[in-house]
Amino acid sequence: MKMTKAILHAAVAACAVLPFAVNAAEAPLMGTPFNGNWAACDTPRPPIEKAGWELTFSDDFDGPRLKDKNWFTSYRAGRKDWFARMGIPSRFDDPDAHYVIEDGILKLRIDRDLPRRKKPSAPAVSSIQTSDHRIGATTNDVQRLDKFAQKYGWWEIRCRMPKGDGLHAAFWLVQTDPLRQEYTLDNKRLGDVVGQGNRGPDSVVEIDIFEAIDAQNTAFHTLHSHWINTLGNRNNPKYSFNESVTQGEWHIFAARWTEDLITFYVDGNAVGSYAKSQKQSDLEQGQWPFLHDFYLILNQSVGDGSWAKAPDTSFTYETRFDWVHVFQKDAPTGLKDLNDLKDFKDSWYTLDGRKLQARPTAPGVYIHARRKVAIQ
Repeated sequence: MKMTKAILHAAVAACAVLPFAVNAAEAPLMGTPFNGNWAACDTPRPPIEKAGWELTFSDDFDGPRLKDKNWFTSYRAGRKDWFARMGIPSRFDDPDAHYVIEDGILKLRIDRDLPRRKKPSAPAVSSIQTSDHRIGATTNDVQRLDKFAQKYGWWEIRCRMPKGDGLHAAFWLVQTDPLRQEYTLDNKRLGDVVGQGNRGPDSVVEIDIFEAIDAQNTAFHTLHSHWINTLGNRNNPKYSFNESVTQGEWHIFAARWTEDLITFYVDGNAVGSYAKSQKQSDLEQGQWPFLHDFYLILNQSVGDGSWAKAPDTSFTYETRFDWVHVFQKDAPTGLKDLNDLKDFKDSWYTLDGRKLQARPTAPGVYIHARRKVAIQ
């Protein structure tokens, strides 16, 4: 019998276990007590409402196909298109995701045949993302295509990755500006060698909320930036954290990103934080470049053995995603009385009471008809 997610959610109470340890200040964020071990009862938990937070993006993968309003299903197609036009080799032959959705679970797959590639042992990616771009005749003509992007907030997924040589599973955030991502537009990776790839203090900005490789039973949580990669400040402060996990079981990976701190979580436990420097000289060199909109990527890939081992061509790699949620911290409205708003039935206002000329298109929280409305 095919079980719907509603039926699965009804069974969650039977799977409850002892609460995990969380900081008291974070307790409202964590939802149902859970210790990360779903092996005994392989059912998703229900969606979460977080007091003091607005849900700005959510996908529980309840439909037979991915929602077009949420996802691009080709891995960074804008960059691949530009490489093809410039005659630059691309790492992946086929950027289109190979996936299925079954019983409310997204399964990103790589097998011997799909995604297509010249040979089964070649690098491959099966990935979805919430933003992309297109480049015109020159790099001065860049069009961003954001389905969702956000600065700051709480970002989380529930997923399960397999064990196997060659595995690379990830949930990561990338700066929306294609000119300031980890590869230049001539396909050179920035910051791999200290002192090279300098494109300014807000370049090479990436937040890896979690990565897992091979069968190491380890989650990696890493930041990349000009300060860290190009200038070599890898312990000023510490930029990467590891946490033991059991691959083959469900885990919740999250990051809380504020104006001055990024904290990584695994199954509700904080595993490491990166703080904004108090030194102006550090900031001028790019110690805290996390000042822009980022978009999210869910990723299953296999590489060439440079980090994860070479892929096992007889193995089907399948990372499963139950849900992805993104929240933004509530902001005070700055309004003493919503009844004072003019034309409240038809007009839109910012949270500080500024009347807009039309319905907003940018993601955010607004006031309409005396209610807060989240635009995604």
